[in-house]
Formats: sequence, structure tokens, C-alpha cells
Amino acid sequence: MSITMKTTPKRRFKINRVAALVTTSLLASMAITPSVYAQQQLAQDDQQMETIEVRGIRRSLEASMNTKRFANAVVDAITSEDIGKFPDKNIGDALQRISGVTVDRQYGEVSGVTIRGTAPEQSRVLLNGQSVASTSWYDLGPATRTFNMELLSAEQVSAVEVYKTPKASIEEGALGGTVDLTTRQPLDLDTNTLMVSAELARGSLYDETDAGGAFLASWKDEQERFGILASYSIEQLTSGRHVLESIGSYYEYFAADPDTGQESTVGAWAIGSQAFRAERERTSAQLTAQFAPTDNTGFVLDYFRFELDNPHVNHNFLTVGGRGSGSENVQNNALGGTEQATITPAYASIIYNPVVRNAVNMKADVLNLSGKYIGDTYEVSAVLGQSTSDGGTQFGASSWWIPATDEGDKIGDPAFENGQNSTDGGFSYDATGPYQVWLSSLDATDASQFKHAQEANFQTTVQEHDIRYAQADIKWLLSGDLFTSIEAGVKVNSSEFSRVAIHRNPADVIGFVPNGNLSNWSDGVFTDLHSQSSGHILDSYAKLDEDQWWDFISGKYEAGELIETSALGDTFGVDEDMLALYVQSDFSGEYFRGNVGLRYVDTEQTSSGYADGQAFKETVDYDNWLPSINIAFDVSDDVIVRAAASSVMSRVNYSDLKPGLAIQENFGSANGGNPYLKPYEADQADLGVEYYFTEASLFSAAAFVKQIDNVVFLTEEVEFVDGCGAQPSEYDSCRVTRPRSNGDGDVTGLELQLQHTFANGFGFVSNYTYVDSETTRPDGATEMVPGVSENSFNGSLFYENDHISARIAYNWRSEWIGVGAAQAVRNDDYQQWDASIVWHAMENLDISLEGVNLTNEVIQSYDTNYDLTQNTIEFGSRYYLSASYKF
Repeated sequence: MSITMKTTPKRRFKINRVAALVTTSLLASMAITPSVYAQQQLAQDDQQMETIEVRGIRRSLEASMNTKRFANAVVDAITSEDIGKFPDKNIGDALQRISGVTVDRQYGEVSGVTIRGTAPEQSRVLLNGQSVASTSWYDLGPATRTFNMELLSAEQVSAVEVYKTPKASIEEGALGGTVDLTTRQPLDLDTNTLMVSAELARGSLYDETDAGGAFLASWKDEQERFGILASYSIEQLTSGRHVLESIGSYYEYFAADPDTGQESTVGAWAIGSQAFRAERERTSAQLTAQFAPTDNTGFVLDYFRFELDNPHVNHNFLTVGGRGSGSENVQNNALGGTEQATITPAYASIIYNPVVRNAVNMKADVLNLSGKYIGDTYEVSAVLGQSTSDGGTQFGASSWWIPATDEGDKIGDPAFENGQNSTDGGFSYDATGPYQVWLSSLDATDASQFKHAQEANFQTTVQEHDIRYAQADIKWLLSGDLFTSIEAGVKVNSSEFSRVAIHRNPADVIGFVPNGNLSNWSDGVFTDLHSQSSGHILDSYAKLDEDQWWDFISGKYEAGELIETSALGDTFGVDEDMLALYVQSDFSGEYFRGNVGLRYVDTEQTSSGYADGQAFKETVDYDNWLPSINIAFDVSDDVIVRAAASSVMSRVNYSDLKPGLAIQENFGSANGGNPYLKPYEADQADLGVEYYFTEASLFSAAAFVKQIDNVVFLTEEVEFVDGCGAQPSEYDSCRVTRPRSNGDGDVTGLELQLQHTFANGFGFVSNYTYVDSETTRPDGATEMVPGVSENSFNGSLFYENDHISARIAYNWRSEWIGVGAAQAVRNDDYQQWDASIVWHAMENLDISLEGVNLTNEVIQSYDTNYDLTQNTIEFGSRYYLSASYKF
């Protein structure tokens, strides 16, 4: 079914139309008379920057500050001091040093960024100004629009610019901010540039050292008309996380006993002691050809390939209160959550659950051709490109090992018609802090006390994302006293995202595993898990020999002994065709400069998927008018006051757009996705001041506000649904639960930044951000925006001379709302210390040592409804020793 939907509410539409008309009238009123400027003035960007030779920490900071100072929008930057010398190991780690930016860590490394009080999927990441297709290796999470920072190496990146306020010429889609990654080009480098590096990496959770390396080679001819650049890097690290966690939602699984006075037992389905171990390998490749046949004509052809292999094993020892036979000694808190209890034994109330996934990968390819011609009074440019990505879990194995004394050979063994009993499945727990567990009789470190009982979740989940785009822009110089240039452009962009899920399970668990006692499949015992948590924690248990098990499971795959079924509920696609048009003009006077523009984008979106085995496809169409203005007042040579206002939009997550409903006809209810969701829309304003009191020193303050519409919430409403109800007369009162664009949000924030370099080689960089960010549900209740902290601080102290460059960095954020296994959670404040030192051993030889999360900080989280422990996550420290030589 195809419909046309205009997503802009009537109130917002009128505001934006008025702003659009004002902007258009303003641009049309200009004297469009070309001026006879020199050609070098035409080649200038709207950021009229000074040229800085970048070497060392100080020079890197000066270049970054220079980008911020001369930008015509609110921009922060990170600049590499030299080839292969990005200031942090990971792009995301570097971004957290910028004011207004906090980061999301799932497995140690940064996977997403939050900018100015908005969720990670509401910020954009561009590569050389263009979109990059993105998927995920994780098979259990939703399909979001977040670009996974784990995919990118920092080796090829020369600079990162974070646009906190938009310009009409920048691609739409960011509610928080746009991150633009810039790579190197051969004509910008010296002839015959060659850099090689080698690295050793080690994580503290697992005692393994991994090797890596990189090279970059660049050549250009004597006339500097043609050049080729090639680079490649490989990084390997054995790392992961240790987690004391709850599994499943919180609910009452044992009612109160009025006869004994014992309270009800309310908690998560299970408590887990997790040891996640991954052998990561990240590779990045770049091949660039650059051709400048004349002084005013240039072409660049880029090819990039990024790949992350992430085979891993997730060991988890579960004590499952939700499967127990009863509870004793229950103590609840004031919110009714159970803080302490003893669970009496039942079949499979204790489970060792290792999950082996040895074919886990995500990659992205980018091919981009750009050209530019600079005339006497105009500039013409065009871009043609495509980006493809695929990722997911290709094969996996999830098994349950339960106490050997539990009755039967599998869960639901037909030989036990009256149920299966247990004698060793009892335990006690304490949920007031990091989970503490006491097993009643079982020895978790004795593999012979466990047997195989369940095999499931052999799931293949594959995501694919294809982007194709074409863009043309033209810019004229003007001779008016106010407006210095006008530019316009058009961009056609198509995006195709799909996710396919397949289950593979054995026909029968009984007999599937020969010699099903864990002692035949174990290679030892985990010890000293959860080193940052104290008390009676479950820090040791027998573990599966993952290599032996994977050889066994691989044989089952090859022999075809697993029954394949499509997981249609997790299979869907979202295709989008977008047309964008913009006009933008730069203006300047004696004491001010800036830009004003309007961007229009039309989106046709087609969602396809399944519900109750039926295929569904829905097409909707929406458009957005996005005016923007940025202005900078040069109060003095050292002081700049900035103001900005704009309308922005951000498209919703792919998973939320699945069409179709799963109908429970006898209950008169249904649930599913919603292809009619509107994009998030916001009006925002910014006011700031910057004081540059030396060449490498800055104090700045900025206040910002955002008013957000179409916030998505999962809600229940009564709708007409054919077939929902015991009889047709009930179809119009079906209770439908799905995501809806029926909320709004407000963000108010303040950013402070101070940096200074002293004459003796010392210096510091610091920033503080305050964000008041909340969303309002349809019932009027307010919530914090997930992933956003109210307060955050970053600081680093550095020292450098002719022989060494050293830095220690600190990052802190206050509590924030995250997402747990099945419900929202509150994370405690988090802090992290990082440090690095570089020894300039020779003129072209550097030796460096870097440490990340030096004190092995943990993330502690709690359930928001019952204030019970949710997760205690420990990532460990990471260390890198490297040497680089530049010829």
C-alpha cells in the first residue's frame, strides 16, 4: 500500500514556511552582480583559515583552534599532528574530548557519540562530507542509524570537524551534530612520502599480546599535477568485558504469602556472571588518486575499505530466580524490589550458558569521485559515489549446561511426565550492589557437576546497507557590500537497508552432544573475574573449551544436522530515496561574517517486513524545509561572539519502521512496528563567545536550546485492525502497541572551554558541559533522554619538548539513562583516565606508549523502577606500544 504523508505538524510547517520565505526573499534581494575577485579568493572556503604547519601537541591544538576560530558555523575540530599521529587510538575516544560530546561504550571501545543532549543515532558521521553505509555485528540489538565508531581506525584520518550548528550545504539528518572525517590527499603531501609503524596491544582482562601495523605511501609528479596515495592498517586486540548482570525484565515471580507474612519476590529473570572475550581485528585501507590538469581544475578518486572481525565467546553463569520452585528469607526495598532472597531448587534454575560466535564481522566500502572547477568569479563542483556495508553474526552456538543431578536429558524431557526435579539448583543472592551469589550445594568450578540440556539460538543475522549519491554545486562570488557569495546545489541520495534473520536448531537435543558431561568439554576454570567488585561475587566457574566446541558445532553445520527456519519477525528492509536542494549565501562586513541558507529535502520511504508470516510493504513520503543562519561578530581581534538558529531533522531507527502487526485475536491486541513514523524535527538556537588570548589559548562559552517534535515512544492505543478480536464487531477496539511519534522534547545546555599552553612546554585543555535534556510522553510524564548526562567534564594536561610529548587525560560524566536487557536503567557517574607518551628517538622515528582506562573503571547501573542492581560492567585497561618511522 502506498500513501503520501507530510510529517511536519501544522504549527511547525507554518513556522518553517515563514522562515523559508524570509530566507528566500533575503537571498533574492541581493545584487547578484559578479565581482572580479582574484582566483585565490574564489578558492577560499567559507572558513578563511590561516595556514599552520602542524607538528606536536601544541601545533595540533593550534590547528584545531584555528578551525574553530575562522569557521562561519559553530565548529570544533581535532587535528592530527602528523601522518599516523591522531591524538587518540580511536576516533570516538578523541571525540569525547570535545565539549558537548559524550560517548557510548558497549564493549570497551567507543561505539557511538551523543552530541548536545541527543541520542547517538541522531548525530551524523560523514567521510569527506559524504554518508557512509553502516551496519552492526551485534545480532540481538535494534537496527539503528548510529554509525559504529568501532569500525574506524584513526590511522587514515587527518582531521575531524564537529558541526554543532548546520549550514544549508551540509547533508541533513543530524539533530545533535554532524561529524565530518577528513582523509589525506597525495597532492597535499611531500613527494615520495612513506610512513610505516608497528604496534603491540594488550588488554588487562585477558593475558594476550597482539601485533598490528600500518603504512602510508604517497607520490606525486614533479609538476604536482597527479598523485597517488595508498595506506593500510591492521589492529588486533584480545579484549572484552566482565559483567555482573541481570537477565530479562523485572517482575513478580513468587507472590506474597499472607500466612507466613513473607513478601513477594520481584526481580530479574536471572542473575549472570559474564565473561565476554573477543579477538578483534580491525583493518582499514585507502587508495586515492588525485589529478589537477590545470591550476583551477581538480579531480579526486577515493576508495576506502573498513572491516572489523569480532569472533567472540560470551560465557555466562546464570542463577535463575524465575525458574526456581519458591523463595525464602525475602527482603524488599521501599519500591517493592527484592534485595535479598533464597531461591529453592527447581529444574534448570542454575544454567551455565556459553555462546560461541566465530563468524562475526562488519565492513564498509566507499567509492567516491569528486571534481571541481574554479573560474574567475564562480566555482563548480560535483560528487558521485556509493557506499556499501554488511555485517552481523553468520554462525553461532548457544548451549545450556545445568546441574548434573537435575532430572532428564533436556528441558521438557518426555520421560518425566510429572515434571523434572532438582536437588542442586538452590542459591541465595543480594542485589543491593554488585550482585552477590551463594550456591546452596553446587560447586561452580567442578565441570563434572554439569551436563548439556539445551541447544538453541543458532541464529544468522545479516544486515546490508547500500548508499548511492550524486551531488552538484555551484558558487558565485558577488560584488555587493554585504553578501560575498551565493551557492546552490542538488543531491540525489538512495539508501537500502535490510536485515535477514535465520534460526538453525537441532531436531532433538537428546543425543545431539555425545558424552554430554561438561568435564568432557571443559579446558579449565575462570578465576579472578570482576576484579573491581568486592563481596561474595561469583568470580570463578568451570568453562567450555571454545575451540573444541566450535570444531564440534562446525561439523554439525557442515553435516546439515541443524534445521533452518526463517526468523521473519526479525527480517525487514527500509529503502529511502531522497532529493535535496539548497541555496546558501555567505556575508561579511567590517566586524561580522556568516552564512544564511535554506535546505529542502523530500524523502520517499518504503518499509517491508513480516507479521504472522504475512509479507507487508508500506510506502510513505515526507518533506522538510530546513532554514539556517550563522553569524560571527568580531568584537575585537581576540573576541568573537557567535549566534545561530536553524531547523533540523533526523530520521528514526530502521527497526521502528517495520510494517505489519502480530495479532493476538483472542485477546483483542496486536503489536509491531510503524512505517508511518515521522522524522524527529527540532528548532534550535545557539549563542556563544570565544576569547583567543594567545596563539594556542582559548576561553569560550556557549548556550544552546533545542525544541524537538515527533519524539518516538512505544505506546498502546485503540485502533481498527482487521482480525483483531473474537468477532468483527471488536475489530475497531484493538489495543495496538507500537512506536509512535507522539512525544516532544526540550534541550537546554551550556558549554565552557578553557585551554592554554605555557612557554615552558606545559599546557592543558579542559571543557565542561551542562545539558538539561528531557522528553515528554503522551501522558505528560517526562523522562531523561537515553545516553545523555546532565554534567560532563574533560581535562588533559600535556608536556612536550624536542624529545618527548606526554599527555594525561581525564573524562567524567554524571549519571545517565541507558538501555538494559529488557528495561531502562540508570547508570552511575563514570570517570576514566588515559595517558600517552611519545619519545622522538630520532628525527623521523617515534616510540610511543599509550594506556586507556588506566584505573579499570566500571559502569554501575540500576533498574529505574525498583532501584535494584542491573549491571556492573568492567572493560579492563588497554595498553599500546608502537614505533613509527617517516621516510
